[in-house]
Amino acid sequence: MGIEISANSNRPTQGALESNQSTTATPTSQTVHRGGNQGGGSPSGDQFLLSNQASQLHALEAEIAKLPVVDTQRVQDVQRTVATGSLQIEPARVADKLLTFEAGLGKA
Repeated sequence: MGIEISANSNRPTQGALESNQSTTATPTSQTVHRGGNQGGGSPSGDQFLLSNQASQLHALEAEIAKLPVVDTQRVQDVQRTVATGSLQIEPARVADKLLTFEAGLGKA
C-alpha cells in the first residue's frame, strides 16, 4: 500500500499570492517594512499587511487575556450550595449539555 504524492498540493503559487495581496489591500490596512533602504527610495526586506480587522482582533485578544480564568463568585456560590447540602443535580439537563458539547466537537 503506497501513498501517492502529487506535485500540485492545491496551494497557490508565490506569484498568485503576491498578486492577491496587492489586489486585496485596502486603504485602511497598515504596511510594515523590515530592513533598510538600499539605494533607491523603495524599502527592501520583509513586509506584511495588517488589516483593521486583524488590529481589532489583536486588541480583543489583549482584553481577553486580562480577564480572570476563574469566576471566583461562581465558585463561591457552588461551594456554598455544596456545603449547605442544597445542590440539586438535574440528570436530564446534564445529559443535554453533554450531548450539545459532543455535537459541537464534531463540527470543529
